[in-house]
Amino acid sequence: MPYLDNEIYYEVYGEGKPVLLIHGAWASHEWWRMQIPEFSKKYKVIAIDVRGHGKSARLEKPTTVEKLAEDVDRVLNHLHIDELVLIGWSMGGMISTQYYFDHPEKVRGLILISSRLHKRPGMLIEAYLRTIREMFTLFMDFADFEGFESLKYENQVKKEVEKMFSKSTSPEIINWAVEDLTKNRRRDYLNIVKTLAKYDASDKLHTIKVPTLIIVGDKDERTPPEFSKKVHEKIPNSKLVIIEGYGHYVLLERPDIVNREVLSFLESIGYR
Repeated sequence: MPYLDNEIYYEVYGEGKPVLLIHGAWASHEWWRMQIPEFSKKYKVIAIDVRGHGKSARLEKPTTVEKLAEDVDRVLNHLHIDELVLIGWSMGGMISTQYYFDHPEKVRGLILISSRLHKRPGMLIEAYLRTIREMFTLFMDFADFEGFESLKYENQVKKEVEKMFSKSTSPEIINWAVEDLTKNRRRDYLNIVKTLAKYDASDKLHTIKVPTLIIVGDKDERTPPEFSKKVHEKIPNSKLVIIEGYGHYVLLERPDIVNREVLSFLESIGYR
């Protein structure tokens, strides 16, 4: 298995100019399952598991988006990649944007899907309240301390996930999403939520000089279209695509639209 220093898990597909895929909080590289086969026909696709997710090292305490971006740079240096396009979904959009701020000379373009790049009031308080509730649950169920093994908790996750899918989504996709999400430890999720709550790039977005594609579903309750509109207004050379009828998981529900928009954007900026 491809690991960087036994900490960051990544996979590489295809040949050509590189694009890096960064998933959202609580997910893994597997959430790009509908994109990787298409993108890798024309590009070298690198998909990572962010620290605290999937097969990467655990996140024992809150960190910063800047440090998560450092993990990305370490992987890219290991692969000898010094020019790329970053594609980030949700949390991945934050990490991608921060990577641009840290290494603008390496980035040819940004693609931000269902992302929030400003501080959301109350998010940190929500995170701490969630921590208290979750720690109480953990103390009540020691056998579940390292994972999501209890059926009770899996049901809670399923209820949350179902809210973010459209009613037309197949049960197979929903069940897969729940299964993948519940592979991560609750402690890691709580630490990443507290990490993301502090992130705010709104004052620097106007400095982004590379072409940027912004995609969001109009039914997204986790990162509403208003968030993406704010980003679009502040990034000079940006394009906003709103997918009607779908929410936070557009990359799974409408991969046909997402893939078409991404590949068209890469073509339009001469990245081939």
